[in-house]
Amino acid sequence: MSMLTEENSSGLVAEAQEAINKYLMPGLGARNSIEHYSATSDMYEVYLTAFDYNGPRTTAATLADLYPPETREAVKILDVAAGTGLVGEELLALGFRQMDALDPSEGMLSKARERNLQQAFNEAIGDTRLPIDDGAYDALVVCGGMGENQIPCSAIQEMIRVVKPGGYIVNVTRVEHLDKCSDYVGRLQPLMRRLEDEGKWKSVSSSTFPNFLRGKEGLVLVHQVL
Repeated sequence: MSMLTEENSSGLVAEAQEAINKYLMPGLGARNSIEHYSATSDMYEVYLTAFDYNGPRTTAATLADLYPPETREAVKILDVAAGTGLVGEELLALGFRQMDALDPSEGMLSKARERNLQQAFNEAIGDTRLPIDDGAYDALVVCGGMGENQIPCSAIQEMIRVVKPGGYIVNVTRVEHLDKCSDYVGRLQPLMRRLEDEGKWKSVSSSTFPNFLRGKEGLVLVHQVL
């Protein structure tokens, strides 16, 4: 195997930066972003490796902290905005076995299907009811799915609907999205608090961590459905 030269490495990082920026380009719109994800699905994991993507590992570890090892095989999980299934791979390594994936990009989801999944839903989560029963899951995870052109605020209530009372929702994203994403500014955090006031869920923890994605601070939000 030939060594990756500094020049080649630099070129890959630049290519990855361009692709990642386009996913979140203001004004691109959800549909065009989904198409871009599909078009880059073959290189997606290469790009994220080049950018030291730590979101999946953090997401899986956060969920694992909520369930003792001996209970994890029985936990039914929905991985929202699953992409190529990187979170599912990390969950599998920690003893979880029942994982379904949901992603609007067929190109990305085709990669996820190659991993250890029960079901794969080619769907976008939003204010439209998913083909999933109420309380079908013990837990739901979202990693890197919140941002410009990504999951809308309206999806939060649908996330709550598909998780059974007592179950958990783990959402890992960039801190900066709360202040920069046009759909979230002045809306997402108030909605989360309102749903807590209405008794739909409660906040378990909110924390940050360095290097979610090369130089970008990560945010971990954990809620329990009531």
